Amino acid sequence: RMLSSNRSKILFSWLISLATLVVVSCQSTGDVRLRGGGLTAYEGRVEIYYNGLWGTVCDDSWDMNDSRVVCRQLGYDDAVEYYPNAEYGQGSGNIWMDEVSCSGSESALSHCSFPGWGQEDCDHREDVSVVCSFSSSSASDGDVRLVGGSSSEEGRVEIYHNGVWGTVCDDDFSKTDAEVVCRQLGHSTSNVEVHDEAHYGRGSGTIWLDDVNCYGHESRLSHCNHNGWGNQNCDHGEDVGVNCDDTSKIPNTVYLVKPHLVGMT
Repeated sequence: RMLSSNRSKILFSWLISLATLVVVSCQSTGDVRLRGGGLTAYEGRVEIYYNGLWGTVCDDSWDMNDSRVVCRQLGYDDAVEYYPNAEYGQGSGNIWMDEVSCSGSESALSHCSFPGWGQEDCDHREDVSVVCSFSSSSASDGDVRLVGGSSSEEGRVEIYHNGVWGTVCDDDFSKTDAEVVCRQLGHSTSNVEVHDEAHYGRGSGTIWLDDVNCYGHESRLSHCNHNGWGNQNCDHGEDVGVNCDDTSKIPNTVYLVKPHLVGMT
């Protein structure tokens, strides 16, 4: 029995080693991933795989074209925005890329122009981060999301309509309106905060809603009174944000979160 037990342990260890080898071998040079975004897989610090190691990317010269390449490489439709200065926390180890310059058409970040692997003059306080947009096939009209916050419970309010994500103006946006947003996302509404004047950064594109007026019982923001889709007199300096208290989750809630498609660990 002792011999059988030892053999079982050896076999188990061998299987674990093999599984680890398979996982490691799945990583290829140039794979990217996002880290530090909490529960949301579509945002975070950009990391890229090279020479058997994950490393970060410096924010020097980074722009939306670079961000779009990262997001599309991960399987998302596009980039919403990017953040310099280690917005999602400082990485560790190697900084693999600096002075990245993409045209926006590249299929992988490693195909963009840059000085060379590990050729940089940065530290991890300059780690760049991106926020990607959901695939349109994952969203339904009236879905909401929070973008630009430090966790999935806060950020700029965006709503999906007519195949496009857009923002919500802060005119007359109240705590009651914010509670509807948080409830729709499955968060607690016990301690909700409203932030006006693009507190979580300016969005881009369409501003879908203005003068929102919820009673508080609505299950979706789109069910509240408003001026009509796209009828507004705002600019993105008035994009509203909310912070939901997440001390307790409403059970049996489905989150509109897309998993990593590449470099998942």
